Amino acid sequence: MPRVATAPVRGKTKKAASPQDRLKARTLFFRRVKRSLRPGLWLLGGVLVIGAGVRALQAVPIGPVVTPAGGISHAIGGLAAAAGFRVTKIEILGADTTPLPVIQAALGIAQGDPILGFSLRDSVARIEMLGPVQSATIQRAWPGTLIVSITERAPYAIWQTAGGGTKTKFVVIDKSGNVIASQAAAAARRRNPALLLLAGQDAPQNAAALMANLAANGPVMARVAAAERIDGLRWNLILKNQTVVKLPADDPQTALATLASLQTSMALLDRPVQSIDLRLPGKMIVHPYPTPAPTPQESRG
Repeated sequence: MPRVATAPVRGKTKKAASPQDRLKARTLFFRRVKRSLRPGLWLLGGVLVIGAGVRALQAVPIGPVVTPAGGISHAIGGLAAAAGFRVTKIEILGADTTPLPVIQAALGIAQGDPILGFSLRDSVARIEMLGPVQSATIQRAWPGTLIVSITERAPYAIWQTAGGGTKTKFVVIDKSGNVIASQAAAAARRRNPALLLLAGQDAPQNAAALMANLAANGPVMARVAAAERIDGLRWNLILKNQTVVKLPADDPQTALATLASLQTSMALLDRPVQSIDLRLPGKMIVHPYPTPAPTPQESRG
């Protein structure tokens, strides 16, 4: 029987991929870069979210949060405290004369308290009620620092006034004539020996005008130790050598300019005279010290 030749059976061959199906090298490169950048993008996103949260906390109004029922809500402070936002440090800047314990008591916040949930406005108001303080600001520096910046009222002069009964009292005043409470006059004078001593009921209210006139006439101002307000109308200047200069009620600027000119030309203010009277316009009367009465021996001699 004749043998039938059969063709050998071969496996199916795969169809060759077309060039369009092959991934381009550039596409593979960008895929690898994308996978490698994915963790970094998550990290960057987390940082941005945290930063936005901090800015949102900083934008929290400084006044207290009021609930619809009208009570003060401490929810923000409680949540912040639970998250670890507590006061760990309090920095007080600019307090040269105001005692730090007094400022801390007025602040009303201590280390360990929640950094949120209290009114910065109320704390500032309490601090500004302190005598030596002119203004104050409070800032939250995250995560746990409070920065209290103080601007103190600058001592302008020392006012001698009557206390209870006939007792003399010395207080410090600012440029506006307001008494700076809780600041000792003796301590202020030690810090600034050039502070002028004033006397008279309305001396604080008129001190700024007098100081401006004296500042414009340096040779006179350098020799003035004190000034006394007379009858609410004018000033007497007491020089360091005890000479009394009587200024006029009207136009004291011209009188002081004349006095400064005479000091420059003839050192009038350095001479041992009892008083210099400038109350009459265009005139100056100099009173020397009285001549001592002769002793009996001098009279007989």
